[in-house]
Amino acid sequence: MKKLTEIKSVSTLLKNDKAVKIIVAVGFALIFLIMFSDVLGDGEKKGTLTDSGTQAADRAEQLEEQLVRIISQIQGVGGVSVMVTLEDSATDKVRGVAVVCEGGEDIFVKQKVVETVSKVLGISTAKVSVVY
Repeated sequence: MKKLTEIKSVSTLLKNDKAVKIIVAVGFALIFLIMFSDVLGDGEKKGTLTDSGTQAADRAEQLEEQLVRIISQIQGVGGVSVMVTLEDSATDKVRGVAVVCEGGEDIFVKQKVVETVSKVLGISTAKVSVVY
């Protein structure tokens, strides 16, 4: 008996033109939100990744500039170029450092450069490459 009453109230509701329009509008709104939630959500995530990627690039560039200033003061070192690679953009952990410098062919100069970079960045000497 209760189910029959519920069916009658639903059919009465569907006969009401205004109620049908509201139900259809709500349905379309839900479908729209479901379809575009992935697109909108990914856009926000990409923005965050781009921002953190930019921050990481800025951090690497800053480290490179500081290392060039320090390394160029080591006796026996001439022109210097440095490249710092980071593990990922979230932690800014240094993966490795490449140093190209005049005087890098001298084993004592090379050792000084490797030790300086290692100590300044707190990384192992195995993560530092010095070439000339």
